Amino acid sequence: MTPPRPAPAHRRGAAVHRAVLKATTELLATEGLAGTRIAEIAARAGVHETSVYRRWGTRTNLILEALSDRLDTELPLPDTGSTHEDLTTFFTALAGFLTTPTGQSLARLALAAADDEPQSVQLRNQFWTARLDRARILVQRGIDRGDLPPDSNPEFLLEALTGPLHLRIMQRDQPAGHAYVSRLVDLVLAGARSAPPDSHTRSNR
Repeated sequence: MTPPRPAPAHRRGAAVHRAVLKATTELLATEGLAGTRIAEIAARAGVHETSVYRRWGTRTNLILEALSDRLDTELPLPDTGSTHEDLTTFFTALAGFLTTPTGQSLARLALAAADDEPQSVQLRNQFWTARLDRARILVQRGIDRGDLPPDSNPEFLLEALTGPLHLRIMQRDQPAGHAYVSRLVDLVLAGARSAPPDSHTRSNR
């Protein structure tokens, strides 16, 4: 009987990559940010620590990629035909995610000390920029529908919604359910619709 052929190197590499990301998110969920260390991640994924360091360089880089992968799965982009409903659905899901151990790890990582390695700080900024870029379609659809002024700044509106959620959940330990998020969306959309035209172009300065 012919023995099975070994998997190609790139396929084995992809499997290891997935295993490490999965191990990272599992540890974040059970042990929190402080307990998610490279040694434990490597052991859970069944790989050598050197392989993890060679691919990601630092623990922060690895955690950011794992969280990015998890967020894209946990927070799909709704398309209900209503700008208000799309934003309410998305940010209610985000609020729910932030109450989980993994979400709390993400928030703590976002507020990590400024003396991190420059590469990690840059990657953290890239992480949040990518999250905003991904969600901006929710605002752009509203502009295309005529729900929002054509010169609305999607990034500014998304920041206006994200900031209060982080404050309420992470700093004040208060719930942010569907009703709260819906009122917040009402407030932000009303402000965007009533703002003077030139304020939209000045909102990113």
